[in-house]
Amino acid sequence: MYSELTRPRSSTPMPAALRALPAPAPLAAPHASRLWLALELPQFPLQVALRGDPSPRACVMAAGDGTRQQVLFANTPAIRLGIRPGLPLGAVHALGDVRMLPRDLLAEQRALEQLCLWAYQFSPLLSPVAGTGLVLEIQGSLKLFKGLDTLLQQMRRGLRDLGYRGYLAVAPNPAAATALARARQQGVVTINEALPSALNELPIDVLALSPAKAQDLYNIGVRTLGECTRLPREGLGRRFAPQFLRELDQLYGRQPDLRLYFELPKSFNSRLELPWEIKHTPALQVAMMRLLHELTAYLRVHAATTRQLHWRLHQADGTSKRQVLGLGTPSREFARLSLLTRERFHREILHAPVRAIELTVESIEPEPAPHEPDLFTRPATALPEDWPQFVARLRARLGPRALHRLASVSEHRPEHATHWREPLASPRATADCKSKLAKGLIRPLWLTRRPIPLRAPEGKPEWGGALTLSAERERIQSGWWAKESVTRDYFVATDARGQRWWIYKDLGGERGWYLHGIFE
Repeated sequence: MYSELTRPRSSTPMPAALRALPAPAPLAAPHASRLWLALELPQFPLQVALRGDPSPRACVMAAGDGTRQQVLFANTPAIRLGIRPGLPLGAVHALGDVRMLPRDLLAEQRALEQLCLWAYQFSPLLSPVAGTGLVLEIQGSLKLFKGLDTLLQQMRRGLRDLGYRGYLAVAPNPAAATALARARQQGVVTINEALPSALNELPIDVLALSPAKAQDLYNIGVRTLGECTRLPREGLGRRFAPQFLRELDQLYGRQPDLRLYFELPKSFNSRLELPWEIKHTPALQVAMMRLLHELTAYLRVHAATTRQLHWRLHQADGTSKRQVLGLGTPSREFARLSLLTRERFHREILHAPVRAIELTVESIEPEPAPHEPDLFTRPATALPEDWPQFVARLRARLGPRALHRLASVSEHRPEHATHWREPLASPRATADCKSKLAKGLIRPLWLTRRPIPLRAPEGKPEWGGALTLSAERERIQSGWWAKESVTRDYFVATDARGQRWWIYKDLGGERGWYLHGIFE
């Protein structure tokens, strides 16, 4: 979606949580056993702003003050209109309908941290790079991902799912890998001896120098890294400070490159700012899928699952709407999480436009160990959706209160003998039910909301005609402790059409006859 533009200077701050990490032990010496992969995102600020709604509108970001504002980033539709980085902002609107997007440094900081969290599934040794990407050590992960090609394919696919497009490069040290990625040379260098030939022709812009230092190098005719290394070291150090020489040595693998490693957070929380206000829930699907991809990567790294997703929609009027989505059984499968999310929100009515979406997981559970079948285990028939998953999907679509399970209670009074429980809660057998089954007593499934008085001329109950009572009766005398004492004799009554009814005679109050249940 995004065109390949000249890499802009980024001023995105490093996430505070990352800056506070302790420095790792320095590498003893550069050697071929370490292999680093660099990810460079030249359009990172614009991609962060458009992740929630990658619409085909022409969008740009500008930098500068007043009338000196110039285009800093432009997406593909804007490029098609003839807009390029460096174009004065006043000339942009003359080329077509273009949307100006403000830059949000806090959103970029959060997005960089979430990107590191996502990349943690490929390697536990990774470090952000000044708001434009990250580097990670992948030598120890090659066997797990069945080779470098497979790892790169999975990483590119994952970046597309998250809404990013960037450049990947591999080298024996992080600085060299970053330089190759910044130069858009998505190559692979595996040994230090091959670094000079791979780096010498790169422009000096890959060093991310300050504008003043870059201009000084241009003034003395230096355009590439190779030309820079051929200058006298002593004079170069005096003119550009020893730090510049140290960066060059790290680039060519002559000095160790000390980095701060990213530390995996203990809980998941991700927020995605939308580029414009969203008034209908179907338009939120893209942003929600981005957050779910981040979540599944987090759970995969922890080898964990979760039972609930906590969604929060931040609205333009300053309020927020919270929705808790139950999964039924623990899971981390993206297909299932996305299905339940779509079912839950497809009929949601927004009372105010949404400006941001937040996803939180408050608790996770270890993933159960896979069952190892033995010689006598028959393969189970794989069903497309089991009962807990069906229940979770139905409640996601209809709401958490739309589906419950009827459970029995150890109580003799029929109107208090059942209650509603969660549909996936484990059933509990009661002594009361067992005793009635043992005596051969039956009760109807359907009870009337309230007992219905019956006519009883000459003491014989009628309901649409005379009723024939069964010989056996069930006497219930209970409820005295709750001030709802009842004394009743229940009978199974049959009318002239053969329909059976459950009626009782009140022995403690008005001594009348009442209809209380219906047999199918």
